Amino acid sequence: MTRAKAVAYVVTLLAVFASIIAAATFQPRPSDRHSMTPSAAAPSPGRNLRTRTDQRYSVLAGELDERVRAGDLGEGGQLLDPVGLARLTSRTPTAVRHALEQLARTGTVEPLGRQWCIPDDHSTPRAARRVHHLLEAMIDAGGYPPHTALPPAPHLVETLLTHPDALARALQTLTSSRVLEPVRRGFAVRAPEGGQDSSALPPRGGRVVPLGPDTAWNRDAIRHLRDLARKQWHRGPCPSHHVISRAEALQHDILHRLTLAADRHHTTTPPAAAALRAATGRALAARDTSVISLGERHWRSAVLAGLLADFADSLSASARP
Repeated sequence: MTRAKAVAYVVTLLAVFASIIAAATFQPRPSDRHSMTPSAAAPSPGRNLRTRTDQRYSVLAGELDERVRAGDLGEGGQLLDPVGLARLTSRTPTAVRHALEQLARTGTVEPLGRQWCIPDDHSTPRAARRVHHLLEAMIDAGGYPPHTALPPAPHLVETLLTHPDALARALQTLTSSRVLEPVRRGFAVRAPEGGQDSSALPPRGGRVVPLGPDTAWNRDAIRHLRDLARKQWHRGPCPSHHVISRAEALQHDILHRLTLAADRHHTTTPPAAAALRAATGRALAARDTSVISLGERHWRSAVLAGLLADFADSLSASARP
């Protein structure tokens, strides 16, 4: 190789190396970035990250949701271990954590530090929240008319299937929001703003009882269902979704029959008529109250079972001469 060819070969190698280095260190100008196609542009950090993650683990989240609602993973307060759930579902612990994060946003599970747990439907804060909403709905439906005192605390604890601490919190919240007012022996319902007399007021919610075909009802059978529901709530595990759905369908049918019987019945005793209207309002409010978890549906069904028995007793008492 001649000297001239050797120099040309070295120059060519240097040019190749320079082009490689320039390509590796190239940074596009702002104008170049705007002209780049979407596929060539680098995505911004976190862009649509949560959406892609949710879609990726939504199937696993649905599977865990079904297991929680069916009671396969334990009762309220049970801690959920991602490693154990990963072995159970044949997934990775990371996938389980992402799925549990989705369920935490829907209320199926609750975050507890760096862990998750199944909501405890017997806990005081959760019980106080639902008792507060249900009592307020009962008052709005005329279940407890204005200027009337609420039943004693032990009676409310039994009716609402709660415990005294949760009831006390709920009553305090309703007092703070001026729905109730303290009296010497407990609490009374305040009248709506405007100063009208309660005797001239309709139920606070103005609820109308729906009409339908004539059907019958059996007070003893309703009492039996009440006793079974209360026993299941206090001592038994939470039933499955299908069991609660069947119980709700039966209760809605019983409530429909009772409201039809109450609509047909015309009592001549004003106290009996008022008691019947109040029992109707309480049962309708319990039926329509919103819940989140399967355990809360279980609680609502058990409460409604007791209110239906009270409704049947009121209807039977109003029919007496």
